[in-house]
Order: sequence, then structure tokens, then C-alpha cells
Amino acid sequence: MKKYLFVGLGLLLASCSQNTEKSNSASVTNDSIPAHIFKMDSLSNLISKDSLHATWYFERAHFHIENNDVNSAAFDFQKALQLDSTKAEYWYSFGELNYITNDSRTARDNWERCAKLDPENVDCRLSLAEMYLAVGELKLGQQKLNEVLKFDARNAGALFLTGNIALAQKDTVKAVKYIQSAINENQELFAAYDLLGVLYSGKGDLLAIDYFNAALNLRPYRYDIHYKVGMFYQTLEAYDAAIEAYHRVLEINPEHKSSLHNIAVIAVFAGDYPRAIDNFTKAIANDMSYLEAYFGRAYAYELSKEIVKAESDYRTCLMIEPSYLPAIDALKRIGK
Repeated sequence: MKKYLFVGLGLLLASCSQNTEKSNSASVTNDSIPAHIFKMDSLSNLISKDSLHATWYFERAHFHIENNDVNSAAFDFQKALQLDSTKAEYWYSFGELNYITNDSRTARDNWERCAKLDPENVDCRLSLAEMYLAVGELKLGQQKLNEVLKFDARNAGALFLTGNIALAQKDTVKAVKYIQSAINENQELFAAYDLLGVLYSGKGDLLAIDYFNAALNLRPYRYDIHYKVGMFYQTLEAYDAAIEAYHRVLEINPEHKSSLHNIAVIAVFAGDYPRAIDNFTKAIANDMSYLEAYFGRAYAYELSKEIVKAESDYRTCLMIEPSYLPAIDALKRIGK
């Protein structure tokens, strides 16, 4: 943050000693350097004097990551591990870097080394479990989670991922049980509230709204949750509540095409064709290849007896997707 100093009292400043002026000048210079840059430079100086200190390479690697310099970070992690391969946290952090740079195989190997070095390291086991879940290796993922739960039965991350694995195995009852247990241990677990909201909305259960609202209490700016609320209410044909949710989406993200589309669809059901056309048009403005919006607007034009405009939009649908049957059937219908 820049500091603006009003310089006035000339006599007082003139009475300051030269040493004090130099000290103040040095202070301003140090303040102008971002803390992480200053720290990284300090580590580099230390390394230049003693290149066999693994911890300094490890610490500097994290500063490289903050600066988005993944190559330098990888070099420092490798150097730290060459000097000391017994530190589980080194293998874990290097694995995290591998993963975000799409080298998942090396990430897996490094996390496995971490797990072998430290029988109670939670982080590497949760990362492995999440990776195994992502690639469908559910048994391997659950094995890592069981290792965590063996010494930390109330670990929220392990409980949540166990619920995710159960969900992948189509065991919804077990999934809900474990995901709720994760929330019981960590009331800040946004992803758990979101997922339970999705699961209950799929069953048409109003508990979905409670979970979505809990998620929004944690992250009110997440327009995707407001959108899920709108979809849930729309499925129940509670259209006013759905529209309110979609408007909350648009307050956060005015270009959210799906919310505009769904408001338009509801307007068609209500017979408010001008409103439907207006919202379909706004959706199209945000995505000129939005097939469903062109079709919806064409249908609204058709219902409004504006056949020329309807035909134009139906033909646009076929330009986007030549085999789109609803548009083909519509053109046959209005051509009779």
C-alpha cells in the first residue's frame, strides 16, 4: 500500500541528523520490496554461502511457486531431496507441484514415498486418495483413506473422500452418511454442503435448500450454488423461487447464459413471450452458438405468430447442428 506523506515542518526535518536520514531512507527502500521477494533473496544469499542446506532449497521452492516459477521450484525441490531424502514433507510438496503441472504419475510416486516415510502423514494420503478417486482406482483410494482413519477416525477430509468413493460405487446411503460425518467434524467444509445439496436435490428433497444455503453462508459469491437452487426449484415447478435464484446468479455474473435461458423458458410456460424472447436474446448475446437459446427464441416467436423470425432462428439452429431434430420438425411444422 502506498503511503502519502505530507512534508511540511522544514525546521524539524532540518534538525534531524544525517544518520537518521540515512536510516529512514533504508527503511523506505526495504518497505518497497515485497516481503516474499526479500525473503527469497535472503535464502538465495544463504544458499550461495552454503549450498548443502536442504531446508533453504525447500523454503525457496515455495517462494518460486508464489511467483509462478514452476521450473525453479522443481529445481529447488529436487535439490532439497538430493541433500535430504528422508523428509516426508519434501516429497509431499514436490508431489503437489508435479500434480498442478499435470505430471500425475510423478506426483503419485512422490506421495507414495511420503506415505512410506511417515506412517501418519495425512496430506500425502489424502492427495493420493483424491487422485485414485479421479482415475477410478477406488480400492486404492479407500486403502489410503483407511490408513488415515485408522489413526484419525474423525478426519474430515478422509470422511468426505470416503463418501465420494461410496458415491462412485453407487452407494448413496453410505455416501450421505460419510459426507454428513465430515460436516460434523468440519462445519467449514464447503464442498460437502454443495455435494449433499446436489444429492438431495436429485431426490426432490427440500433438505437440498438447507445444504445449498449452508454452502452460500460460507461462500455467498458462488453463483453456481445459486444456479443449483434455481434448477431445484424449477424442477419442482416453484417458478417464482427459481427466478429469484437465477436473478441472484445474474447479480454476481450478469453474463450467465444458462440462468438467462432458464428465465426465458419459465416465461414461455407462463405465456409471457416478449419476456422470453428478451431473455433468450440476452443469452445468445453471451454465446452466439447457444443452440438451445436459438431454439427457445424460435419457439417463442412461433407462439407469438412471428413466423419469419421463428423460421430464421430454427434455420440458425441447423447451421449450428445440422441434425438437430427439434429444429427440423419445427420447420416442417411451420411450413405446412
